[in-house]
Amino acid sequence: MKKFIFTLLFSTLVFSSPSYAGWTEVTENVSGDTFYVDFDRIRKHDGYVYYWELSDLLKPTKYGDLSNKAYTQVDCKLFRSKYLSMSSYKQPMGNGTPSSTFEPPAEWDYPLPSSGGEFILKSVCNH
Repeated sequence: MKKFIFTLLFSTLVFSSPSYAGWTEVTENVSGDTFYVDFDRIRKHDGYVYYWELSDLLKPTKYGDLSNKAYTQVDCKLFRSKYLSMSSYKQPMGNGTPSSTFEPPAEWDYPLPSSGGEFILKSVCNH
């Protein structure tokens, strides 16, 4: 009987928890938003690094979005990045279908010292 209860409890915990396969938590900002990187999908091409980033928001935006996924290009030599595409989601952890998708302006961003952006860039470039 104890074995049955243990098996039932274990399977309930395993199969009811959401799957965040591929996403590794990298940092959290002062607002409580959590930022993840998919280190398995990092690609290097022509001196640039490309990666997927997930922002899981503590509070919904004014549009009701709770998360964002962005495909980002990084220049590790000059320590800068730019978003190539971004999608917003009404559900946490980028689940569901995107509520909006857009291509941000092709401008390089230089992260502020000691910021979450700097920490993410260091993590990606050192991977």
